Amino acid sequence: MSSKRALRCAALCLAALCLALLVTGSAAPAADAGRSASGSELRSVAMPEGPGALHRAYIDAGGEFRPDELLTRGELAQFIYRAYGPLELGEFFADAPEGSEYGRALSALGALGLLRADSEGNVRPDEPVALREAVAVLSALTGREAAALLLSGGAGVTRAEGVALVNRALGRSPDVEAASQWLTPLFDDVPWGHPAYFELMEAAVGHTAAGGRWLDYERELPAAGFNLVGTELYYADPATLEPLRGGYVGSLYFGADGRYTSGDELLDGYVKDILAELLEPGMGRWEALRAAYEHTRDSYSYLRRNYYLFRETGWEHDEALTMFETGRGNCYCYAAAFYYLARQLGYDVTIISGRVGSDGDPHGWVELEIDGVWRIFDPELEMAWEAKGRDFDFFCMTRAQAPWPYTK
Repeated sequence: MSSKRALRCAALCLAALCLALLVTGSAAPAADAGRSASGSELRSVAMPEGPGALHRAYIDAGGEFRPDELLTRGELAQFIYRAYGPLELGEFFADAPEGSEYGRALSALGALGLLRADSEGNVRPDEPVALREAVAVLSALTGREAAALLLSGGAGVTRAEGVALVNRALGRSPDVEAASQWLTPLFDDVPWGHPAYFELMEAAVGHTAAGGRWLDYERELPAAGFNLVGTELYYADPATLEPLRGGYVGSLYFGADGRYTSGDELLDGYVKDILAELLEPGMGRWEALRAAYEHTRDSYSYLRRNYYLFRETGWEHDEALTMFETGRGNCYCYAAAFYYLARQLGYDVTIISGRVGSDGDPHGWVELEIDGVWRIFDPELEMAWEAKGRDFDFFCMTRAQAPWPYTK
């Protein structure tokens, strides 16, 4: 045996010994070179390399990933088992039997000589994995220097750190350009900009890769333009379908995470809470706009509040908060509430402090330009007319359809 190969076998053996001590909590007898502490042959497993190497998805996209929770022994085993694909199984452990969540993954690590049970046949799959334990397993499994990854420094490993550790040990790195094409995050608690975003994309999206680039992968293409996902609004470039991040569509601003924002987190929270109650599966944006209008018309009570000068601007933010927080307000409050609901749905509406009627009474309403024609939305006056038993639809009126002049 060459000195280089002997050194490699000794390193693998040492890693397995470290793992045996961690799992059993007691010293293990010395092992021969190339064998684990349990006496079974210790084997590293090669991942495919070269053009078009297959990188399997080993975490499931959707819902919450819980990136800051500690990674358990069972979860680490599951990551490895799924990343490698089918591995030979060994004996099952007492606390990870066949059919259990991590049974097959732990059995496979046992068959590779990387894991052995304590005196009672347990491997404690639900306990957090120690950093040195994770490094020992991955180093022994792959022969790569997994310990080089900078982690939190604590005794445990977070789930996000565990993914990064597995990626490095398997020679995988995220393709930032390809992973940036997704319009929405794969996990609710790992938004765009999260430190673990791209590492989790690497682990959650199956693909082939070469030279750090994804060659073959699948993603759900967004619709061109506005995309309403739940209560979050995104925008995909009509030509490329790339998500807009940190830019404007008209006067609608999309933040670095690709989501529309008014710039006020509190106000956005009120708006999204309302839309969460109104939106139904399969509802289109125009139908949602009508629902938002009717909600504004029917859910608040009139109360005399601030009036504004003709063509005065900059009042909508405060009046919307007044309406959302108190449920009472005048025409300006009604208009402001609908204004922010409409914008969250992807409608670049304008809010007006103008005049109505032949006497030119001060009034607030919302307008939207459709096919070159400005349409009027006036939930407060429709509410007032309904209260008097008069039926008139003030939703999306042209000026010719309005019952009186609107001057702006």
